[in-house]
Amino acid sequence: MPLSRKKKFAYGVGQIAETVKSTGFNIFLFFFFTQVLGLSGSLAGLAVMIALVFDAVTDPLAGYISDHSRSRFGRRHPFMLAAALPLGIAWYFLFTPPDGLGQTGLFLWLTGFAVLVRGAITLYYVPYLGLGAELTLDYHERTSVAAWRGFCGVSGAAVVVLLGVPLFFPETATFENGLLNPAGYPLVAFFGALLMAASILLSAWGTRGQISTLPTNNSTQTPLSLRENLFSIWRNSSFRALFLGTLLVAISIGITQTLNMHLNVYFWGLTSNNIALLGAGVLLGWPVGILLTKPLHQRFDKKPTIIGAALVAALASNIAVVLALLGMFPSQSSALFVPLILLLLFVGGAASGLAMISGASMMADVAQQHADHSGQQQEGFFFSAISFTGKMAAAAGYLVAGIGLDLIGFPLQASPSEVSITQVNHLAMLSLSAGIFAFASACTYTRYQLRQPATKAVLC
Repeated sequence: MPLSRKKKFAYGVGQIAETVKSTGFNIFLFFFFTQVLGLSGSLAGLAVMIALVFDAVTDPLAGYISDHSRSRFGRRHPFMLAAALPLGIAWYFLFTPPDGLGQTGLFLWLTGFAVLVRGAITLYYVPYLGLGAELTLDYHERTSVAAWRGFCGVSGAAVVVLLGVPLFFPETATFENGLLNPAGYPLVAFFGALLMAASILLSAWGTRGQISTLPTNNSTQTPLSLRENLFSIWRNSSFRALFLGTLLVAISIGITQTLNMHLNVYFWGLTSNNIALLGAGVLLGWPVGILLTKPLHQRFDKKPTIIGAALVAALASNIAVVLALLGMFPSQSSALFVPLILLLLFVGGAASGLAMISGASMMADVAQQHADHSGQQQEGFFFSAISFTGKMAAAAGYLVAGIGLDLIGFPLQASPSEVSITQVNHLAMLSLSAGIFAFASACTYTRYQLRQPATKAVLC
């Protein structure tokens, strides 16, 4: 029986927690600790890398435990509910370090609370993804479930970017850019914690009615060990394609996200209000990409769709910087500057949304194929394995970006006017290294093998 829109929405709401965490990390965290608090780029990159490695290692464990748990509340919901309060508390303290911490103190604070935040999100998000794969067995309805998750995720990102940036970091006479004002970050801490905890609780409550209909791991076979699970799924060529594609994309994302706010403030010279405005380009593009996912899957299937999306996203995210370095992009004073940036961000956002939903839908298909052949329900472990490689690679990306900032001698706690043109150009060139990995990911997706069934399901 097809899922109702109400159930899909209830599930999708849970994505807000992960998106708020990711958007907050990507936009605020690295910039806050380096440019506001003065932590060196290498130490900040190392701290985030340690947290990501911890997160990646715990992902398969969370997936394995969730897959094999049994309770009257299902395999996924107890873990989701248990994560809400710890996540909110750890997030709040992450952005509120005490005054007077030196380099070592800031490094330890960032490392410790980043580990706690990522540990809590793992406890929630891996079972949450497993739940999404179990809600339906239909090839195309899996895309619909992932799309609802994507829409809700975009909504969470919109709250952070479109409301949080201009509201918490207004331009003042004291700070050349509002994001350099430390007073805004406790607000990020409080409202982010509240929003994440609320979305988890709402999603768990809204999907509680599905618990009795979800598949259970009642196989009579002896449960596989963690090692046996890993070798079992690695033999699947489609899984390997998604695994390696995620690996390369994650390195690219790690570099891009670490340097994105630096680029906005120092390379493009944007104010906090402009950053929020241009962020709308990505946020408007994502829903368009999500809406295009189902018709493109039905017309071209999932594999060609994700390959095309990966290529377009990589091109859109790098072309403006390349043209600006060559002196071929309109200056910020030009009437074409904002429209062109918005257009590229829109295209990149649409391609990213398309790729994300395609990848989630494809992984659910791979998990179902494995269950059909092996008799083992391991949705949580499949998603955790992909998450593992993504986070390990992203950790490398953050570390590369952090060390790169120190190698080019990029100044800490500096206003935009205090940074030389040479240093700004070096920053831009450092950011372009992400594009190499993004383009390479498209090649790995060509190894994916699953295709849509000859008979298409009709969704209501």
